[in-house]
Amino acid sequence: MKFSKSIIFNILLALIAATAITLLSQKGFLEHFESLSLDLSFQMRGAIRHNPKITIIEISDYDIANIGRWPWARSWHAAIARALTTMGARSIYFDIIFPEPSNDADDALFGVAIKSSGKVYIPFAFQPPSRDIDDAYMPIEALASVIKGTGAINIYPDSDGKMRRVPLVFPSRDEIYPHAILQLAADDLGLKIKEVTPDSIILSRDGLSLAIPTGRDNQLLVNWVGRWEKTFRHYSFFDVIAAYQAILENKKPEINMDGLKGSICLIGMTATGLYDIKPIPIQPEYPGIGIFATALSNIIDNTFMREANPRINLAILYIISLMPALLVFSGRPLRAAVAALLVASIYFMINFAFFIRGMRLELFTPLLGLLSSYATVSLYNFIETTMERQNFFKMSVTDGLTSLFNIRYFKMLIETEIMVVKADPDKKFCIAMTDADHFKKFNDTYGHQVGDLVLKSIASTLKTSVRGMDIVARYGGEEMIVLLRGSALKDGLNVAEKMRRNIESCIVKNDAGSYKVTVSFGVSRYKNGDTVDTLIKRADDALYKAKESGRNRVETIEVG
Repeated sequence: MKFSKSIIFNILLALIAATAITLLSQKGFLEHFESLSLDLSFQMRGAIRHNPKITIIEISDYDIANIGRWPWARSWHAAIARALTTMGARSIYFDIIFPEPSNDADDALFGVAIKSSGKVYIPFAFQPPSRDIDDAYMPIEALASVIKGTGAINIYPDSDGKMRRVPLVFPSRDEIYPHAILQLAADDLGLKIKEVTPDSIILSRDGLSLAIPTGRDNQLLVNWVGRWEKTFRHYSFFDVIAAYQAILENKKPEINMDGLKGSICLIGMTATGLYDIKPIPIQPEYPGIGIFATALSNIIDNTFMREANPRINLAILYIISLMPALLVFSGRPLRAAVAALLVASIYFMINFAFFIRGMRLELFTPLLGLLSSYATVSLYNFIETTMERQNFFKMSVTDGLTSLFNIRYFKMLIETEIMVVKADPDKKFCIAMTDADHFKKFNDTYGHQVGDLVLKSIASTLKTSVRGMDIVARYGGEEMIVLLRGSALKDGLNVAEKMRRNIESCIVKNDAGSYKVTVSFGVSRYKNGDTVDTLIKRADDALYKAKESGRNRVETIEVG
């Protein structure tokens, strides 16, 4: 029964710990650590498949060196649009807004190239925190009127500055605006945005549908496919133009451009001076166009990293946190620690197994729940075990009736005191043995219950009559014995006399009446060569002398 109660209490402690962790999580205090555990999972998993038809056209330091300072004349953008269209690109996305006119000729040239292509997307940007389209940075009308599609370009880092999510829609007062990634992906799949729910965005058309999992604020958790330099096909902006020029001149391009055919071409800045470099979970410096490409690949290939429902994470937290309640038992701390570590390891492996299959479960929060629960339950069990041991020790060294030390433990203390005095001859001590006068007659007259009550009173009076450093024990029956540390014989006799008077003046009461007893004392002092038995024997002899001399008195058989 006791074991069952212990487990129940452990479970209650574990539930309290799990609830505390839940509250911390809901208040956002654990979000940073959970994000770091997410980063660790991506780093451990490594690269995964990405869409081979997504191609990045880089505006790099190399291109700046060959073409000139940014911003370039829009005739260059017109040229890249014509080049990619000619080389068979299926979509062309500029990760540039073009919100201001340049000169009429270049803008017109660019507009003609866009219209002729029929495949070009140019984004716009909201001005945070506003989502009012009237305040947004929009491409100029000459371009906006001829592009195939548009969408917002906004992406926001987490509180630690890392990019982990992309908002796919931007609800406004009157309309929902898609992110450029979502618009490009939907068009490429031949689908339309049908429904936006708190946890998904539904694309569908003609019986086909795709549910894109989203989290807070309609954000897609990006499933990172790999490091920048090892994923997607990369071309230089300038090299594409040069290859296109060679084709126009019926020459063979220096670089094979076959990879552009049928590709979704994303044109973005990677030059270090253009400040579009961002930290992501698997790489401290990652171009923004790469984030766009990765999210686009996730949607087109349906390779999402789905986040578990909060209720599932909550259930896992409580289940993991309850483990210590079943594993931590008194007296086996090492086994409990190993078991808790094993549970943490197993959950880590299960969590990672789900992760590599595209399901993200919380990692840090359940493990913190396990640690908190283990610490709480272990601390409780340690305190409980310590208290039980103290109780067992107390029971083994004390007398059940008077709560004084028993004679076995008292003799151990005397042996210790003898060793102390032997080590330092200047130290001394006495013992005083006492016995209630005519106690057998008292018991016979008033009964053993009253006798026990009187013995308790004597014991209490003895303890209050001596110093805290002195020791009072029950010798047996009505006999009690006192260790007076640091006392010479004269001091011992004075203390014994004080105890005798206090007991004589003490009145014991119960419902039946009032009672008084007297006691006799025998005192002995430690002398060189004494043992516990010889010391007690002389105190006992002195007690016998006090009784023979009329009782209710203090005697010794020693001199000095």
